Amino acid sequence: MTTTSMLTNLREVGGAGFQDGRTRRVYRANTEPDLPPSVYPTGVAVVDLRRDDEIARVPHPLASEPGYRGVPLFDPSTVESGADAVQLEEQYVDWLTRHSTGIADALRAIADTDGDVLVCCSAGKDRTGVISALLARLWGASVDRVGEDYAASADGLAERFAAERAVSTDPEATAVAQRCVPEVMTTVIGHLEWRWGSVEDYLRWIGLTDDEIRAL
Repeated sequence: MTTTSMLTNLREVGGAGFQDGRTRRVYRANTEPDLPPSVYPTGVAVVDLRRDDEIARVPHPLASEPGYRGVPLFDPSTVESGADAVQLEEQYVDWLTRHSTGIADALRAIADTDGDVLVCCSAGKDRTGVISALLARLWGASVDRVGEDYAASADGLAERFAAERAVSTDPEATAVAQRCVPEVMTTVIGHLEWRWGSVEDYLRWIGLTDDEIRAL
């Protein structure tokens, strides 16, 4: 795998070494404009979780590859998050039901791919973070490990976050959006397992079949 410092939030789901022994790898990443395909893992299929308008503004460097798929996580018929979902963990919990169709579509796209897969959105933290957390927990990662994998985006996005803060007209909202600590995702997984029992049970609730879950 070849990377450059420009693609700073690229890594394997679950962190280094977690997927050792699996028959394929699933990566997670941000999306940056004007990068050559060589900065990405070679031979990967891409599941791009961004909205259609985001993709139009910043086409993915691998968009012309046969394995590229745009699979928007957000349901365009509803708002991104409910008005009472202020903190990130509240937003992510809200997504589990509000955007369950997009989550299911994204996971099916991964299940349908035989080889290595790259899951991405804009920053590679929020939408990608939720999908990555579901996968890692399904594969047996501890809740702490899921939280640590999520929080690793703080370093990967440090320069991007600094640039956003420099031009922000709403520092409080920016601080909420940039929060990237383990407790955010461990709270989400805790809620999911309290409500549905397990990630596998949640995946069945959103419509995945047993064969699709096994394929993941």
